[in-house]
Amino acid sequence: MRWSIFFCGAGLLCLAAWIDNLRGPLLPAVVDLMDMDYKDASLIISLGNLVAMVSTWLLMPILNKRPLKQVGILILIYTSIICAAALAVDSKPRILLWGALIGGCLSNLGSLANLYVQAGAEDNRRGQMMASLHSIYGLSSFFAPWLAGLVLSEPDKWPYLFVCAAPLGLSLAAFIQLRIKGPIESNQVKQHQPISLEPLHMLAVLTLIMYVVAETLTSTWLSTFLVREQNFSIRTASAYTSAFFALMFITRIVCGLWATPKWHRAIIWLSLTAALICFTAGKTFGLVILLPGVGLLGPVFPLFVTWLGLRFPERDRTLLLWTLSGMQAALASMNYLTGVLADIAGFSTAFWLPGIVILITMMLLKILEMKDPRQTH
Repeated sequence: MRWSIFFCGAGLLCLAAWIDNLRGPLLPAVVDLMDMDYKDASLIISLGNLVAMVSTWLLMPILNKRPLKQVGILILIYTSIICAAALAVDSKPRILLWGALIGGCLSNLGSLANLYVQAGAEDNRRGQMMASLHSIYGLSSFFAPWLAGLVLSEPDKWPYLFVCAAPLGLSLAAFIQLRIKGPIESNQVKQHQPISLEPLHMLAVLTLIMYVVAETLTSTWLSTFLVREQNFSIRTASAYTSAFFALMFITRIVCGLWATPKWHRAIIWLSLTAALICFTAGKTFGLVILLPGVGLLGPVFPLFVTWLGLRFPERDRTLLLWTLSGMQAALASMNYLTGVLADIAGFSTAFWLPGIVILITMMLLKILEMKDPRQTH
């Protein structure tokens, strides 16, 4: 493993996690600050998902022509500019536009973080390195809602949470330029990969997309559910979101240290089952203290992405970018649906969606195993 590349990937994902997971605690504050309903507030996330889908799709041909190092630097500079622009957001139209642009930044940062580590890791350690990478996502996400809970006691101070990310992005761009010598891609990574997918590829990508939707719906709307339906303060609700990400961090770092390939399948199934139990018990019996337990989903993404890369090495980059692009389309529709359901039937009903999507993920995973016995790898 080229450790300088791993640290750059970790920095990209850390920045993405910080920005991404400030948006959940921001929603209930924005609803009050700008006199928005749930449907309008959900557009902040949904428009960001749509822009993210387009920007991730555009990465596919760009990365067939441009090196990862160059693309990473440019995206970090652009992200820093958008974060600083939060200071100019003072109305509903502006926050919707800004939310759309920041969503595109997040998708590109996350895509590049995964591609950096995939390119720099040996096959026999890729699962551990990807789990370690995504444990950093959990750690960064833990601090973001915790700090947001402190700052958002004065809701009009929210832009400063994002502005502080701008110098971090510029510093990381400088580090990549000055410290990484030569191309990031290894000799084994093809510069050009086919963009089209075959049916088995599509099923694998859809399974991973559904997982991401379940995880993201939970983290994005948990604070709002607790504030609106359980009468929590934003600060207390943010602590629950932090606990969700703390579990993601712990489970991923454990996998990064000890999970060998023969355990990947069992860990994926155990994580999905435990998360579904925590969500169902938390919602059905009012045991909201169990809802952060959905963070036990943590190992699924890095271990499944590792399987994709090892099972289809000739299209590892294409499959990852299809997943990240498709999940943005799914998140755009599901976040908007959450907002619409909340306005029509109440937020308690709308918040059943993450649990339903976890169950769908498990069903798709079982079908994938039936269609491709090598998934038991």
